[in-house]
Amino acid sequence: KLPPQRFWNSSNRGYPDVAALAGSKAPYCINTDGSFWGITGTSASTPVVAGVFAKLNGLRSANGQRPLGFLNPFIYGHPEGFQDVTSGTNKGEGTCGFSAVKGWDAATGLGTPNFTALAAIVARTGALKRTSFLV
Repeated sequence: KLPPQRFWNSSNRGYPDVAALAGSKAPYCINTDGSFWGITGTSASTPVVAGVFAKLNGLRSANGQRPLGFLNPFIYGHPEGFQDVTSGTNKGEGTCGFSAVKGWDAATGLGTPNFTALAAIVARTGALKRTSFLV
């Protein structure tokens, strides 16, 4: 079930492409000035996803390959590299939101990166083909 149409624009590109754990039930633990805190949300998950792709680029660099570059062709060309999230919603406190479903959804995209699977894909794909991709 989708939220009311007034909350989203069906004529534009869907997002997110991917997601990472960032919920209040299992926050990321950080240390600030000797105190530990749990942080959640996009500002917690975005650096994790960036770190995964930085490590993948490191693997490519170690093999004399170029960085992945624009990620969408790689991401959508390899959905098997992501753990599909099939339950939950991205609604805020009492607001409407999108539900996670099998496959791509507006709550979690293709899902959370699986580094082991993505590293295996990067290792076997070698140089990436140039791809025409509309966003």
